[in-house]
Amino acid sequence: MALFRLTLLTLLVRKAWVAALIAAILVPLAMPQFAPTETQPRLLEPARAQAAWTVAWFIALLWILPQAASFGDSNSRTGIGNYLRARGFRTAGQLFGIWSALMVFLLPIALCALGLCLLVAMPGIPQEKGMWVATNLQFALLFLMVNGPLVLLAVGLASRFGSMVGYAVPLALGLYGLYGVTHLGEMIKMDANPLIEWVYALSPQYYLADLTPRLIFKMGPLAGGEFGAFLVYFASVAFALAGAALLLFRTEPLRS
Repeated sequence: MALFRLTLLTLLVRKAWVAALIAAILVPLAMPQFAPTETQPRLLEPARAQAAWTVAWFIALLWILPQAASFGDSNSRTGIGNYLRARGFRTAGQLFGIWSALMVFLLPIALCALGLCLLVAMPGIPQEKGMWVATNLQFALLFLMVNGPLVLLAVGLASRFGSMVGYAVPLALGLYGLYGVTHLGEMIKMDANPLIEWVYALSPQYYLADLTPRLIFKMGPLAGGEFGAFLVYFASVAFALAGAALLLFRTEPLRS
């Protein structure tokens, strides 16, 4: 709990979370104004929903991850981790203490996107409202299941290799899983290659967690069985990344 409180208070004092929260609320309200909603009013709700979740992804990858890397690095470099371990705080407890504090700031970002979608982007057709709520709830859960483990990995990597590596690797992994994997899939369709297929099979399929197309085209929520399979898959990825973070996390500074 000591590192949880220290990390939480440090983030609160820095006040960067205020800018992140304002951006999470105001940017999705402003961006849809550039869409042709005057001639096509039905585009307004999907545009707001797309903007809300896009901003949430950006904040998670471009603000939360750097913070995670910074705290993981400083915990080992400054000797705080060694001091706490001497006081009886276990290594795993320190890792999850930092992670828990960061999740306190990631959760409101997801709730902002969810709230905007339900309050200012709700479809006007009554039959679509239930599907819209269910889709956004699924989106919020998948969003957290993807970004939470990446934050944990950033803390673990940074404690061993420094903040630059701790940020760059999870960011690259997240962007690759969201966008790069789909291009790899297209390559397999055009030219089947066992090596590429093997890489594709081991790649994190984070694009599955992006339900923006389902919101834009109002396709409704994922079916129960399909959503359950997604949860199992992302839980498996989360356990793998958590294991890697635990193995990498260190409390003592590197010896030169």
